[in-house]
Order: sequence, then structure tokens, then C-alpha cells
Amino acid sequence: MTLAETQALFHHLVTGDADGDAASIDAVFRGSDELPAADRLAIYRDMYTARLLAALRETFPHLARLLGERFGALGEEYLARHPSEHHDVGQVGRRLAAFLHEHPDPERPDLRDLAELEWARNEAFFAPGSEAVGAEALAALPPELAGGARLRLSPSLRVLFLAHDAAGLWRRLQRGEDAAPPSATPTALAVWRRGLEVFHCALALREAMALETALDGGTLEEICEHFAGCPRPAEEAHAALSGWFSEQWVAGVVAGP
Repeated sequence: MTLAETQALFHHLVTGDADGDAASIDAVFRGSDELPAADRLAIYRDMYTARLLAALRETFPHLARLLGERFGALGEEYLARHPSEHHDVGQVGRRLAAFLHEHPDPERPDLRDLAELEWARNEAFFAPGSEAVGAEALAALPPELAGGARLRLSPSLRVLFLAHDAAGLWRRLQRGEDAAPPSATPTALAVWRRGLEVFHCALALREAMALETALDGGTLEEICEHFAGCPRPAEEAHAALSGWFSEQWVAGVVAGP
């Protein structure tokens, strides 16, 4: 067996992607009377799983706090279906919210939304930094170019559309309080980082949709269309855009054609 084949076998045995009987393991790996090779490999396998579970706890601290001892069982079931595929162990939880959507907890249907919020906060923390611009960058555009202008937003900014009040649940857990019963309240949130601190806040649905359009590269005209049904559409759009600039979400303004 070549070195590469030995390394591949070791990887499969440690990650649990393949099984091997004791005789075949002993033929490749060295053990002792006190600790056979299969038992030595089991130590590595247990350490590997423990490290992945620890990474999940670090990424989803409030979800882990809410579930208590149940979090370990959830993590093991999730890892069995979605083993780590990335060299960065911090990426192992990127499918957890989707997993909880596919396998909802009947007692806590809001677990998926809490996981989605915590993952978005994790992504925001590690996103590239950017310098913010003020509203004057938009005001400086010639009027004929303003409608086609696009906003370049902070790489850390995310918009979430959730089925439950995950922000309220997150806040209670952050304070060390007991979790309230699930609140089936459709909620839109913005998540972003400023400096080394991550924030999130609730948004009105129109503003969240407008912000999502901006993140997708929509023009200022397309962004403002989301406020067309408001009693005072121009004022509502202006207030939303002013808030984006004051929160330092805007990293640049690109003039339209």
C-alpha cells in the first residue's frame, strides 16, 4: 500500500466514512498488546467527532444553550448526514439551519430560525471589511444618473426572512433568561458587522425587500419601487436609505449608465 493510499484509509476510518475490521487495520497500522491499532484509530475518530461538535457549539452558542444535553445528539445526527467537507472546521455548520428545516423539532419549530440567525452572525463576523461612505456620495450624482445608480453594500451585511421571532429568542438567551415558547411571527432581520462587533436588527418587510434588492445589485429605482405602496413612498424610501447610510452599510455608490 502506498503512502497516499495509507493516508486515504486513515482519513476514511477516522472520519467514519468507511469501516474496517481489526485484521485489515492491523495489517496497515501498528498497535500494541495494550492498545490495538483499531482502538488507537477509535481514539482519533472520537477526537475528530468531538472537535466538530465543539465547532458547532462555538458557532451556535444560543442553540446549544437552549437544547442543553440534546445538542450533542442533534450534532451527531447532523454530522452523520452532513460530514465536514471543508478544510475550515468553522464551515461545518453551514447546513444546520437547512437540516433543522428538513427535520423540525415539534416542540421548538423556531430552532431553524435561531440557527439561521446565528450562522448569519458567524458569516458577518468573518466577512471582509469595508469602508463606509456617507449619503453625500449619493447626493453628488447628477439627477439623470441617480435612478440607475447601484449601492455597493458592506460584505458583512445579510438580510434574513424568518418564520419565528428568532431575534427575541436570541435576546433572552443572550441575557441568560429562560426561552419563551416559540413565537410564529414572520420577521425580517438585517445582520452586519461594524469593527469587530456583530449586530442584528428587525426591519419592516418593505425595507427588507428593498435591501435585498440592493444586495442583489438592483438600481436605486428598483430599490425605491418597494415603497410604491406606502402612503408617502418618497419619504419612506428616503428614510430607509438614510438609515442604511447612518448604519454604515453602504460602502460605495456606483453611477448608472
